Amino acid sequence: MIRAALLAALLFACAARPAAADAGWFESGDTVLRNDLLLLNDAGIIRLPVNQWPIPRAAVRYAIDTARDYRASNRAVMNALDRVRARLGAGDSERARAFTFDTSINAGAPGLLRDFDTLGREDGELSGRGTYSSGERAEIALNVTAVADPSDGDELRLDGSHATVQWGNWLLSAHELDRWWGPGHEGSLILSSNARPMPTLMVERATAQPWESKWLSWLGPWRMSFGLSQMENERQDIDAPLFLALRFEVMPFKDIELGFSRTAQFCGEELICTLGSFKDLLIGNDNVGYDATPESEPGNQMAGFDIRWNSPIGNWPYAVYSQYIGEDESSYMPAKYLAQLGIEAWKPMADGAILQWFLEYSSTTCSANTGRGPYYNCAYNQGRFNVEGYRYKGRVIGYTSDRDAENYSLGATLTTSSGEFWSATVRTSRLNRDDYGDVHNTVASFPTDYNALELGWHGKLFGEPFAADFGVESTQPVRGGERDVQAFGFIRWTHEFAP
Repeated sequence: MIRAALLAALLFACAARPAAADAGWFESGDTVLRNDLLLLNDAGIIRLPVNQWPIPRAAVRYAIDTARDYRASNRAVMNALDRVRARLGAGDSERARAFTFDTSINAGAPGLLRDFDTLGREDGELSGRGTYSSGERAEIALNVTAVADPSDGDELRLDGSHATVQWGNWLLSAHELDRWWGPGHEGSLILSSNARPMPTLMVERATAQPWESKWLSWLGPWRMSFGLSQMENERQDIDAPLFLALRFEVMPFKDIELGFSRTAQFCGEELICTLGSFKDLLIGNDNVGYDATPESEPGNQMAGFDIRWNSPIGNWPYAVYSQYIGEDESSYMPAKYLAQLGIEAWKPMADGAILQWFLEYSSTTCSANTGRGPYYNCAYNQGRFNVEGYRYKGRVIGYTSDRDAENYSLGATLTTSSGEFWSATVRTSRLNRDDYGDVHNTVASFPTDYNALELGWHGKLFGEPFAADFGVESTQPVRGGERDVQAFGFIRWTHEFAP
């Protein structure tokens, strides 16, 4: 704890000058904004780590205020810059205090898997959201959703709510916001929006300004987030555990973004929960038979890194990315890695539209891509967390396909000059590749082939925000059995009440 306190003191002491007042967030699932920020990064107009969501509005505002507009070499890039500026809205002197309210309706049928911007969770959802922003560095958003026939029994939800205050260049937030850590489009191996958001207390940098210290300024823009969440009370393994999530992102070079992530499940009614056990968790003394006993084991951890590199070879409009997350630990380093690899490219159109596409591979089998593996029935479960494991309210916190899956996806998006957004994605997976009957796998309890095609459109209909995603998916047991073909997708209509 002393080390953690010293580290926190160092971070606050060495932080950049206070940022402009803005305690709001851009939430996970906003693909148009994400693609625009990636494009502006790759064009050299801004430098902002964007592989961690939600992203503080202050961070985007600072990046845009310091943007190098003169580097916009085509109309598509200028359109992306204009769209981001429009999302930021009025400046600080004009915003002062404001109250906004909107309501939305989601209807449809969920698919087996979820990605970054899946519109809904249940067949029917009616939401009302009120947001109060103060010129004194505070924002409160209450989002209440009524759900028809919920899969987890929660008919009334506060998902998407937050209360945030800004202190210097730090945001202190109590929220239930979706989080997404990593550069992947289809999933994150460690923390994604696949599961519903947990009640969370979080500290995060408001802007990504570089260190002012000459010894650390070479790291470039950086972001840091530390969150402590409460998991569900009634579980079959450990009741009411806490969930720790720590991430650090840097851009030491203009074309490279690095992220380092660590999560842990600990405490709970059946586990020792003391300062000593928390210290053991932080320093990695949690290996049964080596530095811990079954009784003293502090919890379950995952850790790893991700990278996105813009045009590492040549000077073409593409980027490569990867994420490696260790399910285990050896010699104080992550081990038994889950892996993700991807490539994305883009092409500006003459009329100012932008076409972007990606090809992505992921494996949720431990060490599947090394000479030491594969280790089946390893990911997202652990000795003490051995039933629900690394899952919350019935869905895995990490990659949407749950463990022992191999996934391939090809996707393309088109953002028109007028701001309409079109998308198409093809997916194919081998779910639960091991022959073992995995009763804890939330997606497939036996080896299953999965294929899907999904199409989407986001824009305005009769002057109101409207989105529609529709697809068809098929599942078939590998060892015989009938193919099951289902339609899935959602429509979302939103009405924004004028102040």
